[in-house]
This record gives sequence, structure tokens and C-alpha cells, in this order.
Amino acid sequence: MATRIGLLGGSFNPIHLGHLVLAETARERLGLDRVVFVPNRQPPHKPMAEMASAADRLRMVEAAIEGNPAFGACDIELHRDGPSYSFDTVRELLARSEGTWDIQFLIGADSLAELPTWYHVDELARLCRFVVFSRPGDALGDLTPLHAVLDERQIEAIAARRFEMPLIGVSSTDIRRRVREGRSIRYLVPEAVQRIIEERGLYP
Repeated sequence: MATRIGLLGGSFNPIHLGHLVLAETARERLGLDRVVFVPNRQPPHKPMAEMASAADRLRMVEAAIEGNPAFGACDIELHRDGPSYSFDTVRELLARSEGTWDIQFLIGADSLAELPTWYHVDELARLCRFVVFSRPGDALGDLTPLHAVLDERQIEAIAARRFEMPLIGVSSTDIRRRVREGRSIRYLVPEAVQRIIEERGLYP
């Protein structure tokens, strides 16, 4: 039987409680065996401004998930030069697992509009299954742009594999702003992540 893996990529700059709640919600709702956090080295669709080093972001992810045996961190993208493409990551992880992983790729509903611009997204959709998470009450969004890159069956699968996550108003951007302004980030990130930010002097 294949191992059901939830793949959660992102800059995690820094990782916060919203990421962890999303991962745990996905694990429970989808019956995942494991959720793997994959920090980007160079996000294709995000500016690199205010980005903590790859080593620090990985360290924060590992600290945040410590103690949860269903969570893991993967540094696969941190060792590749250039943009971190999900297609390359999923293909390599499937090769490493020798086909024993059933990868559920977790994305936010706000990323659907960008999906047609993803590198080899049509092939990526054949390698894994997209799962869309959204906030309570949010619409799934317009799927029409996906017709340019995906077939009808793939689009229907995306529309069907959607779940709502608890509404938690936390963002990495706000956390970085709070750090710069000397404001508290307690209860927004795990205590271990807060210690790393303070000890490393991140987001000055």
C-alpha cells in the first residue's frame, strides 16, 4: 500500500502556527501518513526581499515540528541552484521513494490563479494530486484559466479535492513586521521558532 504524503512547500519565512494548523488539518481530513514541509531556496513567484537564510528557515521548520512524529522536514530544494520548482521536487521525491509515495500537494486557494504559470504544471498534475485549502466561506475561485494547461479530468479533481482550514489570521509578513517594530510574536509562532528569531537576530 502506498504511503500517503502531504507535501507543503513554502518559504516559511518564518513558519508560524497557521502553517502547522493547516498541516494537521490536512493530515486528519485526508488520512495522511505524513506531512512533509519543504522550504524553498528561491521561490519562483516571490521576491527574495527580507528572506532569512535557507539554513535559518530550515532550522525554524525543524524546531516548529519537533515532537510531532507525523511531520517531517525536507531540504531537497535548498540544495538546488536557481528557482525551486515543485515539478523537480515531486519528481525527485517519487524517484527516491521508488514509487511508494502517494503525494498530495497542498496549495492555498489563492495560488490557483498562479497555477497556469507553474513550471511543467501539466506533468506535475500527473505525478501528484493537488489538494486546495481555503478559509471558511471563501469561494474556490475561477478555474477557467486552468483549462489552458490542464485537462478536464485534472480540473475536476482539483475542484473536488478542497477542504476548509480553521480561520487563523497569521501571516509571515505580519510576523516580520512585528519583529522589526519590536512587537510581540508570542502565540503566533512556536516558542522554539521565536527563540531562533531572537538568537539569530532575524528580520531586523
